[in-house]
This record gives sequence, structure tokens and C-alpha cells, in this order.
Amino acid sequence: MFAHELNAAGLRGAEAEAAYTACGRYLRRRNSAAFPVARFLLPPGKRPYYDAMLAFCGYADDVLDTTEQGMHERAERFDALRHEVLRRIDRGTAATAATGAGPVTAEAVLICRALAHTVRTWDMDPEGIRRFLRTLRTDLDTSTYATFEDLELYMRSVSGDMSIWVNTLLEPVDDEATVKAIALGYGVYMLDFLDDIAEDAALGRVYLPLADLERHGLSRDDLTTAAARQRMTPSLKEAVRFEADRVRRFFRLADGWHRHVHPSGQELPRQYLELGRTVLAELIRDDYDIFQRRRSTRLLCTARAGGTTARSYLRTLRHRRAHPHHIPGIPAQRADGEAQGG
Repeated sequence: MFAHELNAAGLRGAEAEAAYTACGRYLRRRNSAAFPVARFLLPPGKRPYYDAMLAFCGYADDVLDTTEQGMHERAERFDALRHEVLRRIDRGTAATAATGAGPVTAEAVLICRALAHTVRTWDMDPEGIRRFLRTLRTDLDTSTYATFEDLELYMRSVSGDMSIWVNTLLEPVDDEATVKAIALGYGVYMLDFLDDIAEDAALGRVYLPLADLERHGLSRDDLTTAAARQRMTPSLKEAVRFEADRVRRFFRLADGWHRHVHPSGQELPRQYLELGRTVLAELIRDDYDIFQRRRSTRLLCTARAGGTTARSYLRTLRHRRAHPHHIPGIPAQRADGEAQGG
């Protein structure tokens, strides 16, 4: 987080600076794939808000996925986090949103403060935050999804809502932007499910729909056993191929999202889609073997993304000069603070 970004976002004062800086610090520590490269495709004044969204979602996910605490402790920590953020976003409903029991770390308080400020600044729908948290918490007690329709309900409230938040920052010009944003979120989330099969199985979760597994002669136990052994079977490979085809269809639906948002933010959705397609292509090149994917595959994806992002950044600068963009409460001519520093 740079001082000129906070200034361009209209964030002044020690409290705001501490909250948003904590988000950037958390994302760097988490080594998020979307940080820091993707954020530089946004105007400086939008980057702190983007950080707040990613940091909160990542923090909430980490609370649920830690293997260092039992189910009860994770539930307490998550409920405390949910109570803290809803208390700041909507005092009228926060009292019934969670018990408030359990520890809330100083870092979590800062991240919640930044997200709540982001929600108010960008006039985001608080119900989307409540729905996101309510649905994400089901990870504690829902271990399978019978059909893709069941899984889609989950994704709509998790990846779909987060995609809508990012879409808000991009200043959509029509409703099609939302449709395409959600489609890309679905595709990326499905890729994550495939990549994390072994990790999720260790936590007792199977995100691939049971109906899809049965279609290929697999049971939940078959998938769990394969994950524990880190070995593909012909049936599992066909199941992964089936889900990869679904990802491809989502990416096809998401194509052109960038044309439905303000020019200053077009390169971010363009690059998200490009990276998703690169990861999908590498999965196919690895013959759908999700357990033996080479470390070089990850490095290759990162290198390719870096190369295309550099070109996108130059296009972004041209777009921002030609098309003044909007930061709530900040005059358009002050919103682009890139010239003030790195």
C-alpha cells in the first residue's frame, strides 16, 4: 500500500491508513495470486478498496480452512469475525447476525473496518456481505453437494457476490457486466476446486458434485482415497475433464466482461480471464492429472501472466488518461494519482 494510493482514494487519517494498510500487509503475507500484480491494473484510488475486499474474503476463508484448530474453535472465530464486520456495516442487524463469541484479533478488526468503509463508500449492498458470510460458514457443516445446481447456489453467494463487489469498483456500464463477472467467478472457483481436491478432502470436503462423480463411476470414498494417495484413476481423470469443460463454458460466457465496464478498469477483468484460461490450458496439457501437476506449471502461468500484465498496464495508463474515472467523493481529475509515485 502506497501513500499516493491512499490519497487518491480520499483516505486520510491514522485510522483509515491503519485499516487499509493492514489489508495490504495481510495479502502480501498470504501470497495471494491476485496481489500485487492485478491491483496495478486498477487506478490508484481504487486499489485500497480492492485490497479490502480480497483481504476480508481471504481472512474469512483462512479461518474456516485452518488445520490448526478444531471445528468448534473455527466456528467461534468465524462467528466473531462475522459479528465484527456486520456490526460495523449495519448496526441494526448485527446483533442477530452472530453471537459475537470468540476472539477477534487486532488484524481482523482492522480488515473488518476497511471492508465496512469500502461498503459504505461504494454503496455496496450489505445483504451481499451477509449472504456471503452466511453461505461461507456452511463449509463447517456441509461436506458434499448432490448436484451442480446445489453447488451453484453456494458459488452464487460466495464467488458470485465477490465478483459483484469487484465489478462495482470497475464502474459497470450495463447489466451484462454483472452476468459476465459472475460467470468468470464461477469458472475460477471451479478451477480452484479441482486444484484443491486433496486439500479439501483432508478437511472432509468434496466440492465436485456427487452426481458428476457418479456419472463417471466414482463415489465420494473413491475420490477421497485417490486424494489421499495422490494418484489419478481413469475415472477420476474423466471426471476432471468433465468439470474442465464446464469451466471452459463459464469462461466463454465471461468473455468480453471488460467491454462492459469503464475503460479505466478494463484490463483487470481481461487479465483475470486470460490467467484463468492459461491455468485451464495447463491442466489440459497435464492430461487432467491434478495430483502430479508440475511446479513448473505454476511458474509458467505466473510468467505468462506477468508478461501480459505488463502490456495491460501500459494500456491501462492510456485508458486512464483518456477517460476520467470515478472515486466516490473525489473529483475525477484527482482520482488518478499514479504520477505521484510507484
